[in-house]
Amino acid sequence: MKRNWFLLLSSWLLIIAVALSGCGGANGGSGTTPAATNGAQESGGGGKDAPVSGADDKEPVTLKYTFWGSPQEKKAVEEATKKFTEKYPWITVNAVHIPESDYDAKITAMVAANETPDAGYVHGELGEAWQKEGKFINFNDMFAKDPELKKEDFLDYIWFNGDDPNYTWGISTAGETFGLFYNKDLFEAAGVETPPAKAEEAWTWDEFVEAAKKLTIDKNGKNASEPGFDKDNIKQFGVSFENWYGPVMAHIVNNEGDLVSADGTKFALDQPEAVEAIQKLADLINVHHVAPNPVQAKSIPSQAVALQSRLVAMSMHGQWINLDLGAAKVNYDVGVLPKMKRSVAMGISGVSAMFKATKHPEETWLLTKFLADPSGALNLYRDGLWMPTLKKWYTDPELVAQWAENNPAHPAGFKDAFMNNLLNNSTPSPVYYVKNFGKVSSLAFSALDPVWLGKQSAEQAMKEAAAKIQPEIQGRYDKK
Repeated sequence: MKRNWFLLLSSWLLIIAVALSGCGGANGGSGTTPAATNGAQESGGGGKDAPVSGADDKEPVTLKYTFWGSPQEKKAVEEATKKFTEKYPWITVNAVHIPESDYDAKITAMVAANETPDAGYVHGELGEAWQKEGKFINFNDMFAKDPELKKEDFLDYIWFNGDDPNYTWGISTAGETFGLFYNKDLFEAAGVETPPAKAEEAWTWDEFVEAAKKLTIDKNGKNASEPGFDKDNIKQFGVSFENWYGPVMAHIVNNEGDLVSADGTKFALDQPEAVEAIQKLADLINVHHVAPNPVQAKSIPSQAVALQSRLVAMSMHGQWINLDLGAAKVNYDVGVLPKMKRSVAMGISGVSAMFKATKHPEETWLLTKFLADPSGALNLYRDGLWMPTLKKWYTDPELVAQWAENNPAHPAGFKDAFMNNLLNNSTPSPVYYVKNFGKVSSLAFSALDPVWLGKQSAEQAMKEAAAKIQPEIQGRYDKK
């Protein structure tokens, strides 16, 4: 890394360190998928904050709810569970916050000690193993008995199903997808047209690369499209992206590729559609020199920091960084990802589940419903961390106005690039349907490290990895 890069970064970090906070998630990277949805579910008579009738006749119940997340997320979950108790006074919720790095170990210890939570966050890999042991309540059973809420009220893709297609063991903790964030000031300074927010108007890949070149500036003020550009002394990159499975997979599915074959029998990242998408991303770093390489990227604390500090003009990342960008009052907007063979929104999220070991399944279901509606913790949605999983919060103008309008975390392009795109033009991430996802994705995406460094082509890396990964392919949950 060149000295001027460190000096620039250091000066900006002093300014913004207090302004931004990260959000831990389930899938790696400096900003990853958020952990849960929170809110108030209308029930019975009275307003959403009024206690339900007959509360005085109920036996006291205490539920344990485990979760991870940033300080803001911790506070919001705790506030939401307190609101839940205000509505259901006989139910007390012990909201147990666990650092994400320790989460699997601690929750596994709880289960082994017969101190299983009633409900909470679950990492997909652990959840997949435990659903095979029948450790979770089936959402379908609870919906069948519930007169207020139907499975059809939610976004279509958000369910985690088991080997039995009628066994839904988890719900997405938020509606999330990826887009193209950009610093408006840098676009104006470069005289570059901003990216479209609507999928049908998405930039082609070539249009995107040309824009990124004009936005990549060396220490002498030349951009990457000009003769004499110094690729070894870049002060502003045109674009950045993280190389964990989420952002990379979002482009693979846009090129009609997949992690496994349609019938679930073969590893598929070695196929032409996936290889082409991966190589195009790698070429941003090693051919076009418009994105930081892995060594340079390690010096950037987060994608939000990179945009705010003007180290990059665009970031291809998850919608949850609206939280940091809005809080820091960055002059930014969002567009859809550049188009490959198509332009779709890939849905992604962590998991929330109810444990079968609970002694209070009905109360656990009440809590789960409550936490699936944004009303009880609206700030998590309004401030940009999460999007809802309930469809009405995308389609009812009055509800949309409560979280997605007139606030710094939801700029002009948000509704088209994220909200409407996820509702009407989405496809699920492989985390929802690939069996043995944790092992398969870990092996596949770690094999791409030399590709990002320019030491190996995507085709070569995936062909070599296929022999090791193929024995781990166990099928798809969306295929009977």
